Amino acid sequence: MNKNYSRWFLLLPMALILTACSGAGTSKPSTQIKVTMTDFAFTPNTFTVPAGQPLTFSAVNNGAVSHSFVIMKLGHDVTLHFTTADQANIYWEQPEVAPGDSVQATLTAPGEPGVYQIVCANAGHFEAGMIAKLLVVAPQ
Repeated sequence: MNKNYSRWFLLLPMALILTACSGAGTSKPSTQIKVTMTDFAFTPNTFTVPAGQPLTFSAVNNGAVSHSFVIMKLGHDVTLHFTTADQANIYWEQPEVAPGDSVQATLTAPGEPGVYQIVCANAGHFEAGMIAKLLVVAPQ
């Protein structure tokens, strides 16, 4: 193999690693949560918000079944199934959004920075992978 080609093969993986570690793909804190619900995913699946700030929430359900958007309290992640025991650990909930519908709401971001789990609480949706993250950061 030509030495120039072998250098490219060595440099390409390093460039990809550096790009991934550079913060590319991390989002700047926003006071808006805009989500599209499908069967069975949230898009996007990570939201970055400033701690303790008022937020606007908007969701559209492009799926064939109803979905919900539930933010769990910090440190209280759903593990196997969303159950009635998990309901005591909900920080905020946007209940049922019917297929083809959209909703808007307001809420206040959690005051404590950290990673909060977001789930669809409808039966079987968590198990199907309908999970996201709310990254709460100190206000800038």
